[in-house]
Amino acid sequence: MATLRIPIHGAMTMPDSTGECFPESYQVLATNDVWQRMVWRFGSSNAAAPTVRHGLHGGFAVPKNYVGTPVVVIVWTATLTSGNVVWDFEYRTVGGNDTTSLDQAGTEESVTVTDAAPGAANRRLEATISLAANFAVDEEVEFFLARDGADAADTMAGAALLVGAYFQYADV
Repeated sequence: MATLRIPIHGAMTMPDSTGECFPESYQVLATNDVWQRMVWRFGSSNAAAPTVRHGLHGGFAVPKNYVGTPVVVIVWTATLTSGNVVWDFEYRTVGGNDTTSLDQAGTEESVTVTDAAPGAANRRLEATISLAANFAVDEEVEFFLARDGADAADTMAGAALLVGAYFQYADV
């Protein structure tokens, strides 16, 4: 048995309507323009903490070799070095063939993790969130990944930059 990760954001991921979460070129806030890539910016200002919960919507399929131990891994960074970021992840699983609607209200689970800002600007961070064991092979997972700027524990006064989001699991 091995532990595997699959990316859960990509071309079909979209921001919510708050204007606080959007894709951006990393070199806007990074100082080294050699490695250019896109990141998701959580917080439109880099001088003030966001005050609303904001994030991105997406979906992925549970892999064929999934057995258990589901975890969401949030890889992120910031140019700021003090404060905390509150990450929320809520989702719903949808399975079957012509049995369950993809257009549902509510969530199956909503989980949170608080992670400290990097010790130096642009250091890679990983925040992990364990999920309930309610996934099955081939299910579609609809999710919302958010930074909860309305949570008093979110104290980082600027943007958090999402580098990657992954579904981690144990295989057969």
